[in-house]
Amino acid sequence: MMPRSARVSFLILIPVLLFLPVSLSAQGQDPEEPYREYRLLAGELTEIEIAAATGHTLNKVFSDIYFRGFGADLPEKIRPITDVVWQIFWTFTFTMWPHDMGHWVRADQVGGHFLVHGYAFPFPHAEMHLPDVTAPGESTLTSTGGFEVNHLMAYRTHRDLYQRGWAFADELVHSFIQQTHIPFYAFLLTPARATKPETWTDTVGDPVEAVLSIYGDYTGRPAIRPDGSVDPELVDLYRETIWVGLLWTLADPTLHRSLKAFDADMRENHGLMRSRMWGDERFAWLPGTRFHIGPLGYELYLLGYLRRHDRFGVVYLRGGRPYHNLGLGVDLPDLIRTGRFSFGLAADLWDQDLYGPGAALTVETGFRLTPKLALEAKGTWKDRGWLLGRQIDQSLTLLGGFSWRF
Repeated sequence: MMPRSARVSFLILIPVLLFLPVSLSAQGQDPEEPYREYRLLAGELTEIEIAAATGHTLNKVFSDIYFRGFGADLPEKIRPITDVVWQIFWTFTFTMWPHDMGHWVRADQVGGHFLVHGYAFPFPHAEMHLPDVTAPGESTLTSTGGFEVNHLMAYRTHRDLYQRGWAFADELVHSFIQQTHIPFYAFLLTPARATKPETWTDTVGDPVEAVLSIYGDYTGRPAIRPDGSVDPELVDLYRETIWVGLLWTLADPTLHRSLKAFDADMRENHGLMRSRMWGDERFAWLPGTRFHIGPLGYELYLLGYLRRHDRFGVVYLRGGRPYHNLGLGVDLPDLIRTGRFSFGLAADLWDQDLYGPGAALTVETGFRLTPKLALEAKGTWKDRGWLLGRQIDQSLTLLGGFSWRF
């Protein structure tokens, strides 16, 4: 078997060696005209990416049912109201239900159950049942699995935006909600006073439950001290998590671009919006930030969106607290692209408490059967360790699906 150090070098070199020659060969190709795309994936139901791809696509489907369908026939006097009500309802629906699917997936992976009893606003009626004993990080995963789905849906929209050079307003509005979900949850939906013992004994909301789980695994201490007060280290960790999350999220240029989508007119070219990057057609780039809470604590991602001629890639660095958690990665979705065939590659490396060093490699392919219909396949091999959207254990994940353009 290939030594780990050799695998790490191998994973780094493949994208670099492939990206440069393929990018140079891409000169002179014509840019694509804007199109709408629905994309669905299938595989084992306990894969978070399936929930994210489904929520991402269904949000577009229900937007199109209205704006490209019956909404255009409604009386002009009521359109300003119906436009807003329709978008708010379905954007909320395809934020919260995929979010809860993330809880269900992670609970199933650790041997538990997340049961949804019925629809309710703002949360579905649901309850979590976990094994009496869980490994460090597993309980946290079940609390943060919903945020994973939100993160993946936002990332897919942003990757599409800079890879293609455009996106539609409803996609960017949806991605804005996904990207701000953790700060919105912590500051507005379920605000909590970290110094109150009731906050940690009658937990309400995913941020509180996640931080409490991380604190318990990391320190091995109870939240409430013998004198009835809250451990100051827990108070500091919670405050640090939610405030750093808010500021790091607000620092993302794509978030502010997405905010402008709220003012776009969906009746005019369906709210088409162009991407903006620094540079020119030969080379352009844009920084980005992402925030997430995982089993090792809160994580800060620093991204770089890169375009060389008509080839695109994303690189990232990751760090976090309170556990040691360092990572880097590259995502090159169109290393090879012909008239019908596309081939992409992504690689991730990490060094983490609880799991140690590790690596992952993802291959993504597509074959266009017709101008509208394409088949897709995606496979990921990874070491044991924390990687957003993937199982903790060493695994081989295979997904298949299709995309439909018009």
